Amino acid sequence: MSKTIKLSIKARGESDAPRVDDFLDQVRDYFEILDGVEQAIAEDGANAIEWRIVAASTNSPIALEAQAFPTAFATNIDRRADMVVRQTAFGMQQIKLTRERPSYFTDKVLSKAERFFERVTDGLDSTVVEYGDDLPRLEVTPAVAREAAANVRSVLAPPDKPYAELGSIEGTAKSIDRDGWGRLILHVHGRLSGEEIKCVVTGDAATVLGEHQIQDVWRSRRVQVYGVLHFRGLGKLQQIEATSVRFLRDRSDLPDVDDIADPDFTGGMTSEEYLARLRNGEPN
Repeated sequence: MSKTIKLSIKARGESDAPRVDDFLDQVRDYFEILDGVEQAIAEDGANAIEWRIVAASTNSPIALEAQAFPTAFATNIDRRADMVVRQTAFGMQQIKLTRERPSYFTDKVLSKAERFFERVTDGLDSTVVEYGDDLPRLEVTPAVAREAAANVRSVLAPPDKPYAELGSIEGTAKSIDRDGWGRLILHVHGRLSGEEIKCVVTGDAATVLGEHQIQDVWRSRRVQVYGVLHFRGLGKLQQIEATSVRFLRDRSDLPDVDDIADPDFTGGMTSEEYLARLRNGEPN
């Protein structure tokens, strides 16, 4: 069975029944966090998972259970769903405790998380998210929510000190255009950040890009861009002055185990005999 998630939401005041807007917004924000994490994980930035409500309870507190389904019929998304839920669960726990950006939490995801936490300081009394026995459940109370929301704001708006360094990024080519100064621009979906990265392409890199730009961009070809990385602040990449662009082979073109393995590697000997000859320095 595909991965399931259970949310329990409780209001404060005389009745623990949440207002319709608070309940719907809290549920919507949480599942948009999941969608955003999935987009950051996916090489093409697309969602292959849709979350559907499979159970609901009106007991105190009100709760619902959602299950992962594939957007494309008969596609196995179990591995992706497990990774998305795992990264989201640990990411939300990290936000509760630290002012460090979790993996795959883009600015858009963090903004959703901030609203998710802040709602528990204004109208809601608690929100609990349960992922199953293998992951820690997320329990948000007003005290926890205030600290977590402050942590998110610190990540989203740290004291900015621009800097630049040599380096490279890897991702998928999304589009090519020119800016107002006529410079060639390659837009790349970053593999690690999930953000779209603007690459100003010059010199030899522009020549390489000209040879690939139509077919490979349409196919969202994997690409590695090297050059001067310009940051707005710590870890906040603004753009790249690209001096080298390398289009990488599609994963389907990479060798698999069958291509690498040699069934006659030992010349008909058993592995024990082959290793014994190597240890004794005997020719094989």
